[in-house]
Amino acid sequence: MRRTLFAFTAAALLAVSVFGAPQSVDAAGPRIAVLDFGTAGLTGSSYGNFQPGVALSDLLTDQIVNGGKFDVMDRKSLDSTLSEHKLNASGEVDPTTAISAGRLIGARFLISGNVIELDQTGQSGAGAGGLIGGVAGGILGGVKTSRTTIKVAVKVVDAQTGRIVQSFSDEKTESATSISGSGFSGYTAGGYSNQQFVNSSMGHLINDEAILIAQHLDPSKFIGGPAPPSLTGRVIDVDGTNIIINIGATKGVTIGAFFDVVKVKQIKDPDSGRMLTANETVGKIQIMSVSGDTAVGRVVTGHIVAGLSVVSE
Repeated sequence: MRRTLFAFTAAALLAVSVFGAPQSVDAAGPRIAVLDFGTAGLTGSSYGNFQPGVALSDLLTDQIVNGGKFDVMDRKSLDSTLSEHKLNASGEVDPTTAISAGRLIGARFLISGNVIELDQTGQSGAGAGGLIGGVAGGILGGVKTSRTTIKVAVKVVDAQTGRIVQSFSDEKTESATSISGSGFSGYTAGGYSNQQFVNSSMGHLINDEAILIAQHLDPSKFIGGPAPPSLTGRVIDVDGTNIIINIGATKGVTIGAFFDVVKVKQIKDPDSGRMLTANETVGKIQIMSVSGDTAVGRVVTGHIVAGLSVVSE
């Protein structure tokens, strides 16, 4: 009964977004993930040794979460899942990679892109010490204000179809006494979301760019196409509490998905004499991990044995 009510609510929310009433997507709507932004073609060196694409993805995720319009995946679990399956999903991912990543992590839409510029575009203040003179001039003489520009290309991809639903670029220029990021090397996904980084000159610039990107994301475009076809497979092994089925990410199985477990019966129709096929639902499983051609689930209801068929909800 509870699942029926949830399904009805989700359908109602989708209908509202399609037929145009409010221009926002409820947090219970399509799930999104922010992939690591790439730095392909970046030639500037003023950012030091840290990862500007990862930092931007972290801070953009925070901005989207705080906006309250989307159901956003945690960056750390996202990075862990993709690394476990050796899937390099960063930068402007191609449709095939986007579909594979989306299926593995259970996200409907992926936000990806590239930092295409991060350069010092101007400098001032070199002569400040000479103008003031004395001890104060000696102290201020080495202080220079730099203008640094970050430019980013962004794409939003429907992970079920590989279709690009939104594409744009954003640019931000700020002045700062220092733009070096060398003190922030070694961070992984989710690690740049801290006040030490955000309050730095580099962090402030990237966070302001993340705000711009979040503002440009258009919830009205985050509308999925037709529901994917039902997936069918078979239970190939029962290992303790683990139920292993013979379909995986390549067929569209995602973590968290529910499958009905059915027993296929052949019944003779007494009127026509024909053999008819009937599917009797005997249980339900939820997928906990996914590989390319297999998936592992846990029993939600019923008694599951090898050989039974499974059908996605």
